[in-house]
Order: sequence, then structure tokens, then C-alpha cells
Amino acid sequence: MRNLVIGNTSQLSHYFPKENFDFISSRNINYNSLNENYDKVFLCFGESRKFLEDKNTYDDINFFLTLKIIDFFKDRANKVIIYSTCELWNQYSGPVDLKKEIKFFNTSYLSSKFKITDYILKNNEIYRNVLIMFPFNFNSIYRNENFLFGKIFNSIINKQPTQIGNTYFYRDIIHPKLVVKTSLIAEKHQLIGSGRMIFVNDFIKDLYHHFNLRYDNYITENFDRFNEYEKNNEYYLKSDKCLFTYKELLNYTIEDIESKL
Repeated sequence: MRNLVIGNTSQLSHYFPKENFDFISSRNINYNSLNENYDKVFLCFGESRKFLEDKNTYDDINFFLTLKIIDFFKDRANKVIIYSTCELWNQYSGPVDLKKEIKFFNTSYLSSKFKITDYILKNNEIYRNVLIMFPFNFNSIYRNENFLFGKIFNSIINKQPTQIGNTYFYRDIIHPKLVVKTSLIAEKHQLIGSGRMIFVNDFIKDLYHHFNLRYDNYITENFDRFNEYEKNNEYYLKSDKCLFTYKELLNYTIEDIESKL
């Protein structure tokens, strides 16, 4: 049986295998052409921009459209995998897992992610073959420049200066390859993280250093204008062992950047 990725321009879509996979856009899906039964359907699209003026856009895409597509495929696929976010636990500091109650600082984006998550979990009998992945922070060269690492990757690839906000904090950071690898074999709802935290500014400086670029020549730190987060609680996946090393993160990210040089 074939597999289907919906969201063919998403970050994650670039890291799925090509063999036995079909890729389509989430926009204007022609449901009449999708008569085939699939093994797994991955819903990789979503509205993640954090500064939209039309707050209804988040619910339209992250809840209503997502649910419509889930309802179409849940009886046509062995598994439907959707992506929520670790940020549903961003009121915590320290380790988190699925046993912890969801607690987050409310935004339109997170509210929409919570709605679809809560709906699927509360209707488990209907959606028993729908699996929710909750990835921690991941970035790639396909991240747009509205986001911190989109700016960083563009700066390195094009050797252009950029401005960023505060990066002097810790995060559980992973790579899309880990998210996809975990999703392909998932059998249950799952938080996807490394189980360890990385100092974000060190990671950024290591990337510039690898490409023989001086951080201070390319980065202006503007804490007043470019902070992605008003609150920076430091939380990470609860795990006795490291599930994704800093070396793996650095090497995969360097490989991504090199592919664009």
C-alpha cells in the first residue's frame, strides 16, 4: 500500500521517503481523485505563523480543515498521523511527558492546536487510528524568514546580515529527520524530542563558525523587536537517555545548509 503526505511544501514533507509515497497540497484537495486506500496518511500542513492579524485563520486551517481531512481519510487509511506541538506544555519548566496536564500560555495559534488535539483525544473511539505527534522545536532550510532559524539559515546561505531577538535560553531542539523517522514507526500518540536541552545562542554561533563566518559580523541582536516568545520557560522531553544528540543536530543542519550553497 502507498502512503500519502498532505502539505507538499511543509518543512517535514522534504524529509519523507519518496518511494511508495504520494505528496499533495492541502489547498483545494480533489477528494474525488483520492479513491485509493492508504497505509498511512501524514497531515504535515498547518498555519504556524504567529503574528497573523486574522485570528480565525488558525482555526480555519488547524482545526476545521484538519478535521475535514481526518474525517475523509480515517476510514481509508490504516493510520492518520497529525502534528500538534510541544508548546501545549509551555507553562512548565523542566521535563514534560504526555502524563502531564496540558498547560499553555494562550495564543490564537496554540488555541487552534489545542482544539484539534483535544477533539481527537476526547473522541478516541471514533479516531482510534489517528495518532498525534507533539514535536519539540525543529527547524530546517525550508523554514521561512518570519522565524528565527529561517533568518539564520538565509543569513548563512546568502552571507547576509540579519537581526534577531534574544537567543540566550535553552530549548529541546531536534531536526525534521527525527520527527519523520519517529512518525513513520509510531504506534501511539507521542512527544518527539531529544530529552536534553541546548543553549540556542551556542547552536547559532556553532553554525556560523562552521561556515567560517563571524557571528558579530552577521548578527545584530535587537531584543526589543524580534523576540518570538514573551515567556521562555525551559522545558524538555522527559527521558532517562538522550534520544537525539547535539552532534546529530549540528551535522544534519550543516548538511541542509550545504545543500543550498
